[in-house]
Amino acid sequence: MRLLALTLVLAVAACGGDGGARATDGGSGDDAARARDGGAGDGAAIDAAIVPVDAPAPVATVTVTPMLAPMIVTTEATLAAELRDAGGNLLRGRAIAWTSSDPARLSVSAAGVVHAFAVGGPIEVSATSEGAHGSVMISVVDGVITGITDIRSFLARCPTNDPAYAALRADFELRADGVPIAGDPPCTEPYSTVPIAQLTDELYVLQVLRIAYYMSPGTESHLPWTSLGLYPWLHTRVSGINLKAAPGQLYCCDQLDGRLFFAMSRQSDFSRDFKRDWPGLSGSLAFFAHEIRHADPGPGHVNGCPAFPQPSDPLGCDPSYDLANLGSYGVQYWLESSWANGSLYIGIPCAPPAVAQTYLANAVQEANSFINRFVTNAPPTATARRTYGGPCP
Repeated sequence: MRLLALTLVLAVAACGGDGGARATDGGSGDDAARARDGGAGDGAAIDAAIVPVDAPAPVATVTVTPMLAPMIVTTEATLAAELRDAGGNLLRGRAIAWTSSDPARLSVSAAGVVHAFAVGGPIEVSATSEGAHGSVMISVVDGVITGITDIRSFLARCPTNDPAYAALRADFELRADGVPIAGDPPCTEPYSTVPIAQLTDELYVLQVLRIAYYMSPGTESHLPWTSLGLYPWLHTRVSGINLKAAPGQLYCCDQLDGRLFFAMSRQSDFSRDFKRDWPGLSGSLAFFAHEIRHADPGPGHVNGCPAFPQPSDPLGCDPSYDLANLGSYGVQYWLESSWANGSLYIGIPCAPPAVAQTYLANAVQEANSFINRFVTNAPPTATARRTYGGPCP
């Protein structure tokens, strides 16, 4: 499509000759518009010419990005619309209208900011410009946004350097075979690369407690087995950790000075080396929660599950996976599966893709390893989902 534009050309009259102001295209003076006073060429003349000009290319395609994973209720994300013409050229400065197919559950602002209000979906969020249309489908899921927004970066800090360190030591007393442990364990950041001589039982236990401390915000009334947040539940049930020289010790609880202490054996260098990163530390946190759950008046262990089917087998089963009365293996499964599916959000998607995949695969494997520990009503197979919980720091 072409438009005709009016071009005004200013010509300055010549001082001699026939006195006619000439057109700038070299035409004769008779073709030029005369000055208003009608006199000879002592004035200026204006020449009007019609010149064709290309119109701006229309929008042909609209692409909306990013393709978000399921969003957790209360989170926000910003979408962008890329506009191109029929030739694939990027266009800027065009008006864009944003709409949501279900604004009660997922709204979108004029700037493309989406806000998740309620579980539902998939919900279509569309961008329209000059009749062209693009969209993405987004589901909204239930979940908890914890105080950890990027678990991989979070784990780089030594617990002894954290502002919460004093609270950790006050809430959980560390003992060695019943004797209080004084002093601070040395730690050189990043935590993940500390020499194995520094990666002591005391240090990694404190890192596990630090994870629980920062994971706790938002978990109040969201954990199936308690109305408390994760960290308050842990420290109101036990007074500390008792590290034992004897091997094979992992239970709740030792009673020391009239208080309950979670008991665990000191680990070998090989085992402690696994506590540098999320897979090893998450397993320890889930085990802590398993054993400390025994300090509640919850269901005890039985046999009769696929892992221990005989009456003479060890008591290594929960009676049932009942969210209203969750046992210790149920607590482990719930934590691991919630980390895997993103409903207990700790920023796994913020890690590099290969690292995030490793974290998710480990959580799935750990969660599914407990499915055979239930006599009835075993939980479903856990799957990984990189849930969107908000922008990475």
